[in-house]
Amino acid sequence: MDYAGVLMGEVLTHADTHLSVVSADCRIALVPSMGLGDGCVYLVLAANLARAGYRVTVLSNHFGALNDWLPLFETRPLPPPADTFAVLDGFDLVISDMGSMLTRYAEAAEELARRYVFVGTLKVDSRFVQDPAVDTLARLPAEKARLLAPLAAAAGPLRCLPDDSVSMVEQAVAFCRMRLGLSDASSDIGLQTPPTLQHRRHARRVMFHPLSYNVKKNWPASKYLALARRLRAAGYQPQFVLSPKERDDHVDVFAPEFEVPEFPDAKALAAHLYESGYVIGNDSGVGHLASALGVPVLTLYRKRRDGFCWRPGWGTGQVVRPALSLSFMRDRWAMFMSVNRVARGFRVLSRKVGGDR
Repeated sequence: MDYAGVLMGEVLTHADTHLSVVSADCRIALVPSMGLGDGCVYLVLAANLARAGYRVTVLSNHFGALNDWLPLFETRPLPPPADTFAVLDGFDLVISDMGSMLTRYAEAAEELARRYVFVGTLKVDSRFVQDPAVDTLARLPAEKARLLAPLAAAAGPLRCLPDDSVSMVEQAVAFCRMRLGLSDASSDIGLQTPPTLQHRRHARRVMFHPLSYNVKKNWPASKYLALARRLRAAGYQPQFVLSPKERDDHVDVFAPEFEVPEFPDAKALAAHLYESGYVIGNDSGVGHLASALGVPVLTLYRKRRDGFCWRPGWGTGQVVRPALSLSFMRDRWAMFMSVNRVARGFRVLSRKVGGDR
């Protein structure tokens, strides 16, 4: 049985509330996690709130550069730290992830909870969801407060469905339907790419993202290089993508053999990914962005048995897991993920999108 599908059907049938298109001029700021992958998931909330009639602004250094690609809502870079609270005071309601800039300030959690709505893609500290935004709602005109109160009441975990095989993108859609009352919610974030770009123009260009914020997630660089050589011999054009910080520490590992293009911002990265044929990488934000752009993604995941809800959740994807999982060797998972195994996963992904391998 397609358990996730059944659950999603239940969401449609049993949504707690139904909000029609908003008539009042309600201005909402969304502050995603600092991570790119978590931020991509938050864009599902932004798009669905915007389609319901709210005026939505996403504050993110990643997505500020992509404002003209996301016409449903506005995106801006994060304000300077000293201006953060003054900028947020210009909105009627602020919805923030637990890993955003707001939780990095010294203000007491209980005070932040009374001003803002915290919706966590990861774990939620209960102190941040007590009396959500009560002080903010109290200062609003009655009609705005009425329209925004259901959104404030949604504070808490983003995950609504009790199944870890449901992707975080699907969880975000379920959250919009079940907790925000947006019964027509979808995973579409409304991306519109410039007409000068062509989707997968370079169909044989394979972008490797070999690093992540958590070194425990990373398949060894030597294996990435071996896979890249194999794909190059088969006629593909491997390139490696590294963040600015990753470039400082690791560019010399990959640059002697392969191109490692440098991107000044997320828009330049997105444009390059959009015209690439595939992305291969660890569980990381680059994979989520590529998936949102409709680029096929092969994700290397260190755990064998869990549902991997954080897999890229938009376009075509394939996940490769270790051949063996031993609890006493869980940090040595890469030993059980060979280059041959990942190459087979790539062939499966290529067949899914009509490739010739």
